[in-house]
Amino acid sequence: MIIDTHAHICDTKFDKDRNEVIERSLSHGIFKIVEISCEPHYWEKALKLSERNEIWTAFGIHPNNAKSINWQDCKKLEVFINNAKCVAVGECGLDYHYDNSNENKIIQKQLFAKQLELSFQYKKPLIIHCRDAHEDMINILKNTRTGYKGVVHCFSGTLHEAEEYIKLGFYLGIDGPITYKNADALKQTIKEVNIENMLIETDCPYLSPQEHRGERNEPSYLLETLRELSTLKNIPFETAAQLTSKNAIDLFWQPVAHNTP
Repeated sequence: MIIDTHAHICDTKFDKDRNEVIERSLSHGIFKIVEISCEPHYWEKALKLSERNEIWTAFGIHPNNAKSINWQDCKKLEVFINNAKCVAVGECGLDYHYDNSNENKIIQKQLFAKQLELSFQYKKPLIIHCRDAHEDMINILKNTRTGYKGVVHCFSGTLHEAEEYIKLGFYLGIDGPITYKNADALKQTIKEVNIENMLIETDCPYLSPQEHRGERNEPSYLLETLRELSTLKNIPFETAAQLTSKNAIDLFWQPVAHNTP
């Protein structure tokens, strides 16, 4: 029994066959999917999708939307986060890949700080997006309230950065890129990190694993990523599935106890 902890099934790329994609995922042993809704215009759509028993949600605002966000949306976001089918806040975080200006960094940090507050207030874990910003992200997490739980989505950093996140109480999200032929550095990091600190994700419709590169990704393709993870960790596929699913349940379906500063 496998959990896809990061999917975007509300994306328009699934408009023609969304139900078929979900049913195909169930037939491949994916028994829970966490739908990530990180743009305000997708929130209602994701909430409606979560009426299905196997679909759960996370609500947030992606850092690449920081400059265009209406700050009133942050208040609206609280309503969605407080919903019973919402298991996390996010994805949210920092992304300096396209804009490394000081102005952009300040705006993204302000937006992330607000979502950190919501995570604390509603006692729900964080799904962190971090691209070309690990130093700032680690410093923020070190200097804010302690006791957060969460996952660093689609982790692609160094072993040192992986260890820093784990020490701070975060899991690493493992996605299709670990199957890529040129991912030697990432594969080596995965070998060194304990699987008890990992979740398995698709990020569909993005980041299709090697066997499906160039295609739209979907939750049923998670098996290829999980198969590669079991190979890297030198454990049976079933064990990798069991451990990553346990980690997901511990993170998303157990109460979060935050400590105060």
